[in-house]
Amino acid sequence: MEYNELSEKIYEMAIQCGFENCGIIPLSEVDGYKQRLNERREKIPQSVQFYKKMEKFTCLEKRYPWGKSIVVCTSWLGKYQYPKSLQGKYAKAFMLSGDTVPDSEEHKNKKRFEAWMRDQKIYFEGGETNAPLRDVPLRHAAVAAGLGIFRKNNFFYTEKGSYYALEGYIIDKTCVHKHVNNIKSCSDTCLLCQQACKTQALSSPYTMNPLACVSFWTTFGKGRIPKSLDEGQFEDWVCGCDSCQDACPYNRRDWSVGEKFPGLEELTELLRPQNIVKASDAVLCEKVIPKTERHIPPDQVETLRITAVRVLRQSRKT
Repeated sequence: MEYNELSEKIYEMAIQCGFENCGIIPLSEVDGYKQRLNERREKIPQSVQFYKKMEKFTCLEKRYPWGKSIVVCTSWLGKYQYPKSLQGKYAKAFMLSGDTVPDSEEHKNKKRFEAWMRDQKIYFEGGETNAPLRDVPLRHAAVAAGLGIFRKNNFFYTEKGSYYALEGYIIDKTCVHKHVNNIKSCSDTCLLCQQACKTQALSSPYTMNPLACVSFWTTFGKGRIPKSLDEGQFEDWVCGCDSCQDACPYNRRDWSVGEKFPGLEELTELLRPQNIVKASDAVLCEKVIPKTERHIPPDQVETLRITAVRVLRQSRKT
């Protein structure tokens, strides 16, 4: 089978399996990630240690000598409703991830796509939506494939905005399926995402200080508040943060319309901060921890209570 024919088949199967779009690039085309990483370090020197774990993305050809191409697929999360009670408290990309619901059509379709690749004798690694430290720098790969662009808040965008789940696979076949987009870039004068970031993690366009990011401290940071920040800057965020995305004019939509995400409404009562504080470890591990997409491991369930207590404490001050 010629690789052009295989590329088209992979693309068509991805669409059949429910992905909104699919691009395929040579493994070498994510080499530019190294430059992006170095720029981050230069702009935010205190982030050097944090970004050290990202260095594995700068040597994919060495780490995967059998790898030839990267398949990256997109799923738009904006097709779902998002309960008002969760907005401003839980990051949408966590709560709306199909991988957290094994019975969901999204998860089944993803497994169907992977099974099809195996049937085609395509060896691959990857397929971990939103999982920390996955195999592929997904946003970079998606942009390289022409599926979208970066905006000033560093998120990947299509015409529909930034609320996307991305899937990446390193495969052992030489394939290319690139797209051309005409997405309008950010205005030079727009500062809305920076102004929405209360901790000033977005200190300038297209950069970010991870050690000032609310999403980091409410997950990997175990709910702690560093001395350089004030807990009031964390607003009502329990897990993750969408402030810079919600402020973006390219993300404006009505979250009260759309499909209902499987099982999410049933969780809204438990996800109230006062109920997170009272819930047992067993309940949180069973129902909430999986929703964090491994950003909070089961042995760090106390992180949820710490952040919930902070939110309740702040609400009493206002």
